[in-house]
Amino acid sequence: MEEDKGRIDELKARLYSRSKGKERVYRRRTLREQHYDVKRGWSPRMRPVERKARPQKKRSFLLLFLIFSAVFFILSAGFSAFYFFGGSNIVSADNVAIEIQGPTSIAGGEELQLQISIANKNNVELQLADLIIEYPDGTRVAGNLSKELPRYRESIGTVKPGERIKKTVSAVLFGEENTPKDIKVTVEYRIPTSNAIFFTEKEYPLTLSSSPMGVAVRGVEEISSGQDISFTVTVVSNATAVIKDALLEAEYPFGFSFISSAPSPDARNSVWQLGDLQPGEERTVRIIGKMSGQDNEERVFRFSGGSADQNDDTKLATAFVTVVKPVLIARPFITTEVALNGETASEYIANTGERIRADISWLNNLATRVEDAKISARIIGSVLDKNTVSVERGQYLSGQNLIVWDENTDASLATLEAGESGRVSFTFSPLTLAQLGNLKNQTINLEVSVSGRRVSEDGVSETIESNVTRTVKINSNLLLSSRALYFSSPLSNNGPIPPQVDKETTYTIVWTVTNSSNQVSGAKVVATLPSYMRWIGIASPASENVSYSPVGGTVTWELGEVSAGVGSVTSPREVLFQVALVPSASQIGNAPALIGTQTLVGYDRFTETEIRATERELTTNINESGFNATDALVVP
Repeated sequence: MEEDKGRIDELKARLYSRSKGKERVYRRRTLREQHYDVKRGWSPRMRPVERKARPQKKRSFLLLFLIFSAVFFILSAGFSAFYFFGGSNIVSADNVAIEIQGPTSIAGGEELQLQISIANKNNVELQLADLIIEYPDGTRVAGNLSKELPRYRESIGTVKPGERIKKTVSAVLFGEENTPKDIKVTVEYRIPTSNAIFFTEKEYPLTLSSSPMGVAVRGVEEISSGQDISFTVTVVSNATAVIKDALLEAEYPFGFSFISSAPSPDARNSVWQLGDLQPGEERTVRIIGKMSGQDNEERVFRFSGGSADQNDDTKLATAFVTVVKPVLIARPFITTEVALNGETASEYIANTGERIRADISWLNNLATRVEDAKISARIIGSVLDKNTVSVERGQYLSGQNLIVWDENTDASLATLEAGESGRVSFTFSPLTLAQLGNLKNQTINLEVSVSGRRVSEDGVSETIESNVTRTVKINSNLLLSSRALYFSSPLSNNGPIPPQVDKETTYTIVWTVTNSSNQVSGAKVVATLPSYMRWIGIASPASENVSYSPVGGTVTWELGEVSAGVGSVTSPREVLFQVALVPSASQIGNAPALIGTQTLVGYDRFTETEIRATERELTTNINESGFNATDALVVP
């Protein structure tokens, strides 16, 4: 401080002194240029900093605990990994050896035995060890082929260091011929210093040299669109033991329509339950259907054999064998078409006694002529009325139910030129209701064949043929009869006869339903009362379901199921109900309607069509003993 004060006094003396003293020269140091970063815009407005609450000591402790737990877990996992896999070689999965001895190939359905050896080459024991075997799909228990065996587990217990344990396991494998299979063998165990589960696994490959089941398919390789096609499928057991719950499953291509099979299918028109197959035993299934498609298209059928699934006996658990059958849709040499009353569908629905016209059209698709053409039509069915068969330019052989056209009956059939077409026809009828009797679910089948002899360019003769079938199904005769009663009614009627103006007269309406040959479902009778009629509400028997709706005046009788033979084999279905008439002056001299047109409708289960029957309106002019025509007319 004293030094600084002296310097200040010296400075004052020099400032106010009149003499020129010697100035002291101070050397100025060179200044350095400074660079500054000047912003070109305004700085963004600073938001106030939110002051966070100081964390509580409890949360800090929890965070430290979590960090400590994570570090401990990582160190534990690292130690376990080092302990198990590390270079210390205390214990290693590579030192658990699995050896498998067995055949490299085996026939499907035969018992497979595997000898499995497990050796512990570690310095510590293996604890709680289990042997696990995973088999391929379709494996069954040896000695009980009905039980599936997807996985096998056996407890081994403790395996000491250097110890070797041997096990023998058995199973029966199924599958398609020459297919590879893999069996996975796993040993699970624990080690003394850890609760973790460790494992060692090994796969054992082998091949199924043959299938326990054989499937052979016989059928045509080519067919024309619209023709029936059939397959004969033979299933044979190649196994040395019984194949339980054998199943055959067919997979149809697009354009195939199933018609029938022998035996009948058990599910979806494509599954057959064959039962148990003894060694060498065979089962045969014949399938008939119809193919449709474009020319030169190939369609593929697949037939698989195996054992049924335990949870669903209509599904394959494992396919032992699958056979593929390709079929080519070829253009027919001669196109043949049959129309019944103008309809070309495969089925025609007819009524009893109906007259049916059959037209057979043909077309030669070949580039060469066809000689000695012959057309035949066989009519099969007990419901055919042979006396109604009529043929144009052909011959009917009634003893054989066969109609034939050839060059003897039609000269144009001697030679069919390339691209030439033609037509023949005949008519026939099914039996009438009176002739039909108690026949049920009746059909008439037509088998039409057009054949001829084709001569190729090198002079070789070949017979060609085209076949078509048609089915005529006969509808059931579901009939309704109705009548009105006054004097002979089981229900008591009253009121004046003939009916008088403004006075009420009651009548009984009787409906009777009969059914001939087929089961009918959903049957009902519906009619409407005129506005001047009144529903009394009495119906008999009480077991029949008769109802009336005042809105529209509709009377409905719900019959439901009507069995075949009702009215002939068994009693007809019948119901009675009462209505009342109060005539007006405008009806004097007339016979008013008691009920309008009555309609019976039902569904024929056999022909799968709706059938109807109607009865005209009923008036006061009733057909009853002791009733005169004048009794029907309204009087003042």
